[in-house]
Amino acid sequence: MWAEEVAVPRSGTGVGAFLGWVALGAAIGAGFGLGMAVGPAGLLGALALLAVAGVLVVAQGPRPAHIGIVTGLAALPFALAWMNRRGPGQYCAGGVTGASDCVAQSSPWPFALVGVVLVGIGIAWFRRARRPPGRLVARRR
Repeated sequence: MWAEEVAVPRSGTGVGAFLGWVALGAAIGAGFGLGMAVGPAGLLGALALLAVAGVLVVAQGPRPAHIGIVTGLAALPFALAWMNRRGPGQYCAGGVTGASDCVAQSSPWPFALVGVVLVGIGIAWFRRARRPPGRLVARRR
């Protein structure tokens, strides 16, 4: 068997590791989204998760699975699209007492488009980074 024919798995190329980083990215994106709705507690949670991700990247070195964080960050635009699902325009909801609460909502489609693009970029980038490097030795003809 020739050296260029040996398939050695690269570390950090597993789908499980990628999905773990997707979950961390989704938690960070949701934390920033909650930071807008909940306030400082949600924002501090997102910043803490971002610090954890930074420590993991520094400790492990760059690996293809880290790209999953880009895919996971799509949680923020998807959450914003969901919050504006009745837009664009005014949306009035009746309360328990009969009073209505009206809010202005924007169109959800730009947020959904950004989320889809982030998911697509993350998956394509991971697949590209996951491929083994080219031949180590050029074949002679």
